Amino acid sequence: MKAARLHRVGEALRLDLVEVPVVGPDEVLVKIHASGICHSDINYRDGVGKVGRLPVTLGHEIAGVVTEKGERVREIGIGDRVVIHYVMSCGQCRYCKSDRESYCEKYQMIGKDLDGGFAEYVKVPASNALRLPETMAFDHAAIMGCAVSTAFHALRRGRARREDTIAIYGAGGLGVHAVQLSSRIIEASNIIAVDVVDEKLRHAKRLGARDVVNPNQEDVVERIREITDGLGADVVIDFVGRKRTVENALACAGKGGRVVLVGISLEELHISPYSTIIGKEIEMVGVNDHLKSELRQLIEFSSSGRIDLSTSVTNKVRLEDVNSGIQILEGNIGNPLRIVVAQ
Repeated sequence: MKAARLHRVGEALRLDLVEVPVVGPDEVLVKIHASGICHSDINYRDGVGKVGRLPVTLGHEIAGVVTEKGERVREIGIGDRVVIHYVMSCGQCRYCKSDRESYCEKYQMIGKDLDGGFAEYVKVPASNALRLPETMAFDHAAIMGCAVSTAFHALRRGRARREDTIAIYGAGGLGVHAVQLSSRIIEASNIIAVDVVDEKLRHAKRLGARDVVNPNQEDVVERIREITDGLGADVVIDFVGRKRTVENALACAGKGGRVVLVGISLEELHISPYSTIIGKEIEMVGVNDHLKSELRQLIEFSSSGRIDLSTSVTNKVRLEDVNSGIQILEGNIGNPLRIVVAQ
């Protein structure tokens, strides 16, 4: 089969011919129909995030059809349409037993530590394959595996509530889903989207943001304070990860606010705890991955029409052109939201 693999950090992926994986007794083989390209894939390519081995097939947003299954697999059948939960966990440690498998003591990630979705097939434990309704498009299902589920996890980690004002830094592939989930699922009192691209802010308004702020045109902290009558936001989620956005997130959070950090960069942050955190009793919360239970909820939200992913995928590329898709995302060419390798 064909697989786009990372051979050396800092280099483009290579399209290789490799053997189709052989499934074990508790595994399934999935014919991949869609695999999303995530900013994390760029981080793995560039060494910002360390992969488990080289070469490795990247791609962790995966949806497809089960074509083979191991002899002990009962819950999933051949022909089932599935989305892959990319967190590989032991199921036995104290974290796994308390529905916190992303903290698993033996954690591995499909598409980083193990071969992922930029290929024609992938093998995964049957427990990592979640059934999809027949009506759900594969590209929508694939991005639920990270772009939507990580946004949902961020809102849950920030304990977002209906009465809250939620400020979202970055209205890209994750941020727009945080906006929609805040509007349609949380039903937040107010949602403020922050981005430097006006088209992304217009899209955020269509998805439920009441207010939008472009930091290139106005002081974002002052504007959010103005919007909130000086109180600040209850929940601030940073999907950008730059030093400046994190500093602004802390500055615009109100008393008792929760600042949720999702975006990744190598920039260091230097803060004065009293003026930024202690004085207002702000909580800083990190987000890494999501939970299988959250992915199940999102499948239900999508299938019942509570969320709409019809405008989320802005670009599709072939497996042979995965590097072109990565370049589109990396260069922000045409303001992409989510790019999917479609097969």
